[in-house]
Amino acid sequence: MSATGQDSRPARRRPGRPRGQDSAVVRESAMRAAIDLIARQGFAATSMAQVAAAAGISPSGLVHHFPSKKALLGAVLEHRDTVDSFPREEFGDGPWADFDHLVHVAWLNMERRQLVLLYTTMMGEAATSEHPAHEWLKGHYAAVVGTLADAVRVAQRDGHMQPDAPADRIARSTVALMDGLQVQWLLDPEIDMEVALGDHVAELKRRWSAGPA
Repeated sequence: MSATGQDSRPARRRPGRPRGQDSAVVRESAMRAAIDLIARQGFAATSMAQVAAAAGISPSGLVHHFPSKKALLGAVLEHRDTVDSFPREEFGDGPWADFDHLVHVAWLNMERRQLVLLYTTMMGEAATSEHPAHEWLKGHYAAVVGTLADAVRVAQRDGHMQPDAPADRIARSTVALMDGLQVQWLLDPEIDMEVALGDHVAELKRRWSAGPA
């Protein structure tokens, strides 16, 4: 106590983000912690308290940014989709541009192990309708398969691809191969996903192109 009878110690700081840290930095730390935990142990086994501890913030600090576990998962998946995207425009307007783009994404993913692990974890967990990521997973497949199938149909319309090319089957087999390669790569990092998927696309070009691929 001071001579005036009042405690001279500084007031205790309310729990929240660490002193001096910017709110965006704290949010990013929480996001990275959530990605790592959900990727390794799944959504159901990951608690908000675990994420807060791994991020080095208080539970109330985490709730300030993500009011619920479902909101946190939504942010994680949105982050995954943003990072996983690569400017499609760089591949031009050729008949196989969307397939070439996917091969490049496979190359990028070999430097993003935690995001690949997160994705494959969601593939296994979110197949049931009760999972909070179920609609995200359905939307992901609808978008990717739809983009590739539409690309085949446009190329057929423009005379760049054979008219009997099975658009849906080509799209689904390509996406299935990429997803399977990601699981195999997690088990054996020596697998080159870009080369394997690139060989598949090259074979598609040889088989179905109506002119120069």
